Amino acid sequence: MTHIHTFEPCDFKDYEKCTGCGSYHSIAQVEPKIIYEDNDYWDTGDGKTGRSTIEQQVSNFNCIDDCGISKADRIMQFVPDGKTALEIGCSPAVLLQRLIEKGYDAYGIEPAEKYIEFICNQAKGAKIIHGYFPEVTKDCLDKSFDCVLGIDVFEHFENYSDFINETYRLLSDGGVAIFMSPIILDDGDGFVRKRDFEPSQHCWIHSEKFLKPYLQEIFTEVKFANWINGHQLLILTK
Repeated sequence: MTHIHTFEPCDFKDYEKCTGCGSYHSIAQVEPKIIYEDNDYWDTGDGKTGRSTIEQQVSNFNCIDDCGISKADRIMQFVPDGKTALEIGCSPAVLLQRLIEKGYDAYGIEPAEKYIEFICNQAKGAKIIHGYFPEVTKDCLDKSFDCVLGIDVFEHFENYSDFINETYRLLSDGGVAIFMSPIILDDGDGFVRKRDFEPSQHCWIHSEKFLKPYLQEIFTEVKFANWINGHQLLILTK
């Protein structure tokens, strides 16, 4: 499947929409360094960023939502048994700690150096790599990890093919990648919230119509699962 995105204007400010698959693409992206290094990504408690504090994100991962299961528990339902795991964008480190408890040798990638101390305190024993995926893993051997996770990060990548191809390279045979992202599902139930359209950060709001055939050409098995609206799960088996 070779899909060429062709875009038209849409109702969401600073986005264009693919006429073929219905994915949305930001035309007002900000350099990642500005987002993650020059400014506070997580709020410091003064409300200036409009986001949660990193401490509140710990609670967000662990609290029981209206759907009856926490974010962390829902994700961990799909984590296989294995030896080594990598989390891309690993703050607030709740999943790193869960991976360690499951017996994994856990690695995390974090672009914002200011949060690494918090991450290390939250998930003692995890190995943290400072930098940006996929650049920081280029020296890793093929098939290095039995599980790769990326929670609310896939939509931040302009070059999604580099993201997916490096994930595939790093996965062991039979390994599983788990991503959570706003995705427009074919049945309409998963249509993302207006708040998910953040053009400075969210480069793509992908559609299932695009992702499913694209990923099926790469992975042995592709599954979609739900947590709550705007937080769909992709489970990809190599």
